Amino acid sequence: MSNEQLFPDDSDRLDPNKVLAHMEDPAVITRWEGTLKEMVEIAEAELNTKLHSTPEVVPEIARSVVFAICDTMGGSVIYLPRGDALKKAMRDAAIFRAWRDHNAPISTLVRRYKLASQTIYEIIARQRALHRRNEPDLFGFEDGTVH
Repeated sequence: MSNEQLFPDDSDRLDPNKVLAHMEDPAVITRWEGTLKEMVEIAEAELNTKLHSTPEVVPEIARSVVFAICDTMGGSVIYLPRGDALKKAMRDAAIFRAWRDHNAPISTLVRRYKLASQTIYEIIARQRALHRRNEPDLFGFEDGTVH
């Protein structure tokens, strides 16, 4: 008898709408403790600062986001970078997108982010390499089929 037969995986049958609809139930709230509760509280606080005009939807959105993260990544061990590393990674990604998608000149990026031009060039080079690794090989270069 396999583990699947002994302990069927019913996670794909979990209805997010039902879970979220019962979030105010004390029995459900007590299960959202520790890290999950903190994630929801952080998401709520951040959304409150961003969505001044619609504060009544903030708790629902925050729980939905955290539930989606859990549903997608649940069961895996993940590394969450601390504030400074995360802010730097987000800044570097924003610099790259501004350069690549909006043709922002280096001089504009230097002023906007208060960095040296050499630093901007280094960030763009690192981001380009990172994006190249994450893009699929559409032309067969990696498997040697293109001549």
